[in-house]
Amino acid sequence: MGLSRWATFVTIALISALFTYFVTQFMGGGGRCDIRPSVSSAGLMALEANAERARSAAYNAVFAEKHDKDAANRAAEEAGLESFVYDLRDAVGAEYMRHRRAMDNCF
Repeated sequence: MGLSRWATFVTIALISALFTYFVTQFMGGGGRCDIRPSVSSAGLMALEANAERARSAAYNAVFAEKHDKDAANRAAEEAGLESFVYDLRDAVGAEYMRHRRAMDNCF
């Protein structure tokens, strides 16, 4: 008798979990907002060139000062990341302006 009661509880829990999953996935109850900034192919090439230029300059500066390849590589990656994020600010800002009304419910 006790085993069938546990089986009933487990079955109800599984059905509830599946129902909740399908409601949030297919009926838009998840509250997710997709942000996809668009960058032209010329913009992508400029992003790549700017990041590479920043990495190269940071690597050369740190290696000339410390003569440590690990420190120079870390500085180069940090500079490349900062350049990439800085260059994407306009595309992300434009995406925010396009989706501002839709995003109000996401925060």
